[in-house]
Amino acid sequence: MKQFIVLMGVLPILIIFMLQMGLDQKNSQITSIIQASVYAAKEDAKQEGCFTNEIKEKLKNEITRLTGITSEKINIETDSKVKYRYSNGEERLIYYKITVKIDELMAANNIYGISDEDNRYNYVIDSYTASEKI
Repeated sequence: MKQFIVLMGVLPILIIFMLQMGLDQKNSQITSIIQASVYAAKEDAKQEGCFTNEIKEKLKNEITRLTGITSEKINIETDSKVKYRYSNGEERLIYYKITVKIDELMAANNIYGISDEDNRYNYVIDSYTASEKI
């Protein structure tokens, strides 16, 4: 009987650890999908000389389709000026910053006293790429 009582006390904690491992895998997959989608959009932008509205919309749609994250949670900041390959210095670099709000960082957050508002994070890719537009 004593072992059963101890099991009932320990079992919820073990279940939470298993849920957290699954959530970590899910979040890792989401960030990998975002990275791959941003990489593909960056390659398109290199050819165009900037992130066009079509490239931005395609990126948002791709992230939404593959992860289920709504487009309202995706923010894309880029240079709107076309950059050219043979420009000097930073006139050749295309700036981009993609921010995706991801919910659920911790499984069973209410048990730990973490509010739903605090259980979110922004995944940010902030970088430059060199233009290949001639």
